[in-house]
Amino acid sequence: MTNNPESRLPKIGYVYHYPRLDHPADSFRLDIYIFPSPTEMHFDIKVAHFFAKTQAGALERLSISHPWPFEKSAHVCAGLVEMQDDKGKKEEAFTFGGRLQIDSQEAFTTCTLVSSAPILEISGASPMHKLFIEEVECLLAERQAEYAVAGDYVKRLIQADPQQLYLAGLEALIQKFEPFPHKDDLYTRFLVYLHQQKHRMEAAGLIKGPIQPLSHIL
Repeated sequence: MTNNPESRLPKIGYVYHYPRLDHPADSFRLDIYIFPSPTEMHFDIKVAHFFAKTQAGALERLSISHPWPFEKSAHVCAGLVEMQDDKGKKEEAFTFGGRLQIDSQEAFTTCTLVSSAPILEISGASPMHKLFIEEVECLLAERQAEYAVAGDYVKRLIQADPQQLYLAGLEALIQKFEPFPHKDDLYTRFLVYLHQQKHRMEAAGLIKGPIQPLSHIL
């Protein structure tokens, strides 16, 4: 029997998990595997970046590499997740927030981000998918600009429920683009996309009542 350490390495650099409609209680999840040196088997992640809450209640860019001797969990807030290899190439995702668990073993470190809202892959995503992320980032920037004190916005962002934030973003964009009198093909397809995402959440029983306005969350 071989005892080659490489045989125990993950066969993929990262993987997205999506709950099935018949199991709506399942969570959305992103597993990231960080290696000390390239395996040449897949996209080899050297460092992963998240926006996370600090012990003081502020927001920091948490950068995780292998080995990881620090805190084993973190509260991740809405924003980009970056996965970078040793050559500087990046893969990105967008999260509406969640809980990060960090497990550092001898050969690699695993980051598991779990959320009640979809974790959206950016790299290789469809044009509608990317447009949604861009528009959500604009919505968040607009809400942040409403605060005279930046720390007040950060507090609300940390407290925001990921699923409610996702639904509020969907609804805000539907309300934004629905009244356009002359929609071109791009925005017509984007509206279809938005309604499809909302319908999926409804079909999974994840919309329990009226969707909160974004201004009530942030």
